[in-house]
Parts: sequence; structure tokens; C-alpha cells
Amino acid sequence: MADSLSPSDHTAIGAVAGSMEVLLMQPTIAIKNALQEGRPVPWSPKLLYRGLGVNLGSIAPITAIQFGVHRILEAAQGEEVSQLGQIGAATGAGAASSLVGCPAELLMIQQQKHGRPLMQEAQRIVAKYGPTGLYRGLTGTAIRETIYTGSYLGLCPVLQTYIDRTAFAREGPPGASLVVSGISTGLLASVVTQPIDTAKTRMQAFMDPKEHPEYATLRSTLQHLVKTQGLSGLWAGIVPRAGRISCAVIILQGVRSKLISLVEQLKGAT
Repeated sequence: MADSLSPSDHTAIGAVAGSMEVLLMQPTIAIKNALQEGRPVPWSPKLLYRGLGVNLGSIAPITAIQFGVHRILEAAQGEEVSQLGQIGAATGAGAASSLVGCPAELLMIQQQKHGRPLMQEAQRIVAKYGPTGLYRGLTGTAIRETIYTGSYLGLCPVLQTYIDRTAFAREGPPGASLVVSGISTGLLASVVTQPIDTAKTRMQAFMDPKEHPEYATLRSTLQHLVKTQGLSGLWAGIVPRAGRISCAVIILQGVRSKLISLVEQLKGAT
């Protein structure tokens, strides 16, 4: 999406878009985590929104980083950015955002599991495992975010542009190309990254490698899941996660497009 806005503009837009997405989709995250950990789903609204504070406080910076870094990497390619370059910039932005996303998700998972206040949970983890304990599952987070961000911030707008040129977009309802491209890329990202996300969630839920050596590394976790649950175990929680990601792609891209147009109009009027 070509525009005249700066990386800082995109960073602010990312923070707003991410906040809106997590407020709408938080319950699906709680359901997905419960299914991946193998514990009962907490169906009460209070429990489904447990950890909202840390998730909201993390997703806004994460999407801000993704939008901002994506713009920086696009600008580094010159005025004309190819479709491949756009997707490449998005994957790089996803990798960068994992440095914020990993500890935030770990704290949310531990909060949902134990019900402790955020700061108390963070202090407990640092006291027991050291500061690096907050980055347990970083490799899995980086792999997942690289693919996910490449899909929603790179592949989705490329696919939407293609659909916009077809008769379907011209004759269909408003926003049809966004919905179709969002669902398509969201489902693709969900299926491809689900095994890594499942293993990452287990590693962050069962942190002590002495008590749970099967979850010591990403590789050992994947092997344990396949051994105990079969290949299907790697896709635990795929339904709520696929629904959440597909909706997230549509929300993030829709809000991004609207806010870019709005900010450009405001800047043009000054």
C-alpha cells in the first residue's frame, strides 16, 4: 500500500489497530490457550478476559513495531516496492516484533493459568528463572510472527489488490476483497504456524525444564506432542485460533487502510 506517511505515523496507526483487534478477539485467545495446554476452557466472560491488560499492553506495541518496521523496510527499497519486497518487509517486521511479543504472551499464559496479578507473576518468573525466563519460547514466537506478519501485512494486501481487479470485487458487496483476502491469508497463516504456536504455548505454560523435561526445547516439545497425541495434537486449538487470526487480519488491514487515508487527509489539510 503506497502512501506518504512516515514510519512514526505507521507506528501510531499500528498501536490503534492492534488495540482494537485485541479488545474484540481476546476471548478466542483464552480459548485457544486452554485447548493447547489441555485444560478446561474458561467460559465465563471474566475468565475469558483474564490477562486482557497484559495482552492489550503488548499487542499495541507489537502491531506498532510491525507497522513501523514494515514501513522502514519498505522505504529502504525505494519509491517502487515490488510485491515480493512488500512481503519481505512484512516478514522482517514480524521477526522484530517477537522481542516484545514473547514475554507478553508468556505472562498472559501464566496469568490465565494461575490467576496472579501481572507484576506479581512477572516478579515470580524473574526470581525463579532470571530475566531470560521471560523469553522462554522466543524461537517459536519469532517463527510464528515472521509467517503471520508476512501473511497479514504482506500477502493480504497483495491478494486484495489482485481481487480488486476482478469482476468479483466490482460486482460484489463493499469490502468483499478485504474479507476474502483476509480469510484466505488468515487461514493459511493459522495452519502453517499452528504446530509451532502449540509447542510455544506448552513451553510457556510449563516453564520448569526439570519438572517437565519434555518441554525443555521447541524440538523436544514437538516430539513429545507427536508421541503422546499424534500429529493431530500439533493442531490443538486450531479452530478458535484460525477464526481469531482471520478476523484479526480483516480488522488490522481494514483499520490500517482507513487510518492511513484519514491521517493523509488531515496532513493534507494542514
